[in-house]
Amino acid sequence: MTNTTLAKAISTLIAGTALVCTSGSAAASTTMYNTFTTTAKSATDGWTRIADSNGDGYGTGPESKGNSGLILPWAGTTGNKLPFDYTGSSHLNWAVQLSGEGDTAQISGADSMARYGFDAEIDTGGGAWRDTGLDGNGNPTATGPTGWKHQTDIGLISSDVTQWVTINLTALSQLQSPTYSQFGVTVFEGMDTNTGDYVHHGSWNNASKPYTLDNPFGTTGLTNIGYSDNVDAVAGFTFLAQAGQIYTIYLGGVDFSRWNAGVDNYRMDITTALTAPVPLPAAAWLFGSAFAGLLGFSGRKKVRLSA
Repeated sequence: MTNTTLAKAISTLIAGTALVCTSGSAAASTTMYNTFTTTAKSATDGWTRIADSNGDGYGTGPESKGNSGLILPWAGTTGNKLPFDYTGSSHLNWAVQLSGEGDTAQISGADSMARYGFDAEIDTGGGAWRDTGLDGNGNPTATGPTGWKHQTDIGLISSDVTQWVTINLTALSQLQSPTYSQFGVTVFEGMDTNTGDYVHHGSWNNASKPYTLDNPFGTTGLTNIGYSDNVDAVAGFTFLAQAGQIYTIYLGGVDFSRWNAGVDNYRMDITTALTAPVPLPAAAWLFGSAFAGLLGFSGRKKVRLSA
């Protein structure tokens, strides 16, 4: 857990506003970043609010429960507000607005620094999406391999036009070496609209909360449209983004470490196209005539699609 004084939080709010107002970018896409940062890399980042509910003079993300206290500023949004009018309680790290055909974007600390003069905390754990299934002593756990809310990064993507969106991810070896190279990615249609209390502890991607589950973090409004446990700089995750629809991305490292270890910075590269990838990858048509979703992977990638 990170402790941040309320005075420091207010200073961050003012600084974040100044950064966004003085920055600019020629890129067609717009990348947006939460300005919340932690003092310990193993702590949960992405809190959209902080509060001092225990009266000790320190405001923290967990004390806010995601729905009370000071709303933190965002870099890259109009008026430093939450992106896409986000009202949910769950943590949120970044957002991307894509525009026309062939638009590209990058989510990274380097991008946030170049655009806004702010080094956003873009990191995740090597076992956040799914851990090794071993405890601290190297013994198998009762539940086996599982994912953890604590280090999972969450982002939003929306496109102005209907087009195929491909995500690639790279661990940067900036916080540890060697680092993980494999990521898990889950894509949901919609974004969290639950305004109840949010708890950042808990598991997912296991027997009780399967890979295809909607709202695995206790959120509201997320429909699982597919996932992959083998995304990297070469093997991408592709889905069809309908114009104006908002998609939520959950991501983290796979099979590298436990929930509180193996944390490293990452870079997400996003590419788009109006036509489906060729050769056509494995496909599934979802939601009848309202939505056709395709999750594409090539070579050694495993494909898992929601029913």
